[in-house]
Amino acid sequence: MKQDKQKPADKDKVLHNMIKMRRWSIIGGLAVGAQVLLNIVTDPGSNISIFQAALALGCIGYGISMTPKIRKLSQAGDNEK
Repeated sequence: MKQDKQKPADKDKVLHNMIKMRRWSIIGGLAVGAQVLLNIVTDPGSNISIFQAALALGCIGYGISMTPKIRKLSQAGDNEK
């Protein structure tokens, strides 16, 4: 038996986990981006920097794309209280 409605505590937990996921994906993207910049400065001909840059942009983009979902959950939680 599956419950269709989530409890408010579950929504708060989901919101908190999404905020943590957004924070760490942006931090990880920035860390990989810094590593890419250091690799470009030390070894300009490295092709691996392209893949690392794509990874950094993907992580940062994913973190930013989670913002509307977080706002939606936050507003839904505020309306219920």
